[in-house]
Amino acid sequence: MIRPIVLAIEDLHLSFGGVIAVSGVSVNVSEGEVLAIIGPNGAGKTTFQRIISTQLMPTSGKAYVLGYDVVSEASEVHGHISIVPQDVATYGIYTPWEYAYYFARLRGVPKQETKKTAEKALRAVGLWDLRERTCATLSGGEKKRTIIASALSSYADVLMLDEPTSGLDAIARRNVWSALRQMVKKGKTILLTTHNMEEAEMVSDRLAIIHKGSVIAEGAPDQIKRLTKERFRVVVEGNLKNLGLQENNNHIVKFGSKHIIYVENEDIALELIGKALKKGLKAEIAPITLEDVFVKLVGGEAN
Repeated sequence: MIRPIVLAIEDLHLSFGGVIAVSGVSVNVSEGEVLAIIGPNGAGKTTFQRIISTQLMPTSGKAYVLGYDVVSEASEVHGHISIVPQDVATYGIYTPWEYAYYFARLRGVPKQETKKTAEKALRAVGLWDLRERTCATLSGGEKKRTIIASALSSYADVLMLDEPTSGLDAIARRNVWSALRQMVKKGKTILLTTHNMEEAEMVSDRLAIIHKGSVIAEGAPDQIKRLTKERFRVVVEGNLKNLGLQENNNHIVKFGSKHIIYVENEDIALELIGKALKKGLKAEIAPITLEDVFVKLVGGEAN
């Protein structure tokens, strides 16, 4: 079954005073899909999302939300999107319930459904028991979840979330992940920017890696992890000279006394870990991670 395209971005560019922020980005996102945008700080992730949400005007290129042009038809776009910005403050006198309930009402949710919708959103992010507390008395993570709940309570077709779980503890983060996947089951489309590689892998259907304003890789998480020839990592603690390895090897990354050694297949990894254990070194083996591949692709490997 071919799903309709919800977000269509064609050769998008944006420059600020000669500084290139977004350069030739082209990507499509289908209905009921999560696209995670990952990249280093300053890569253009938030800028890209702000263009799609009509907050910034592109220098050139086109972007459409459900067929509406984000520049010439911004008001129509607004009726179909819900945004959780990276940095957002709550009004201290309002409660999580008021955020979820009134945001749903403002977004056109029928009155008879609003209470039910607001309750579902607050339960999804673990705030139901705190629904009557004012935001002034909530922790930073609870305030962030309040904003997420307000977005979830809307009937918006597209959710645009900029690092939504930054600052959340592991339990709250996983609750948000679960809530997002439930929204996808209902046919919602999500554009997510994140620095959390586990989040990108667990929540998204596809990833787009942005570096210096351009998309340098795109695909499902498993496809991205196959973009480097190394398939396994061996973590060894101790002196690598005992294994006949040099620390300046291109496939070795050092963190204090620990080293990550990247190898091409499981046989090499098992042979290496056997040598390490015989020498009395601590060692463990695992498949290569999304973070490993990300660092290699953006050229960030450094001791």
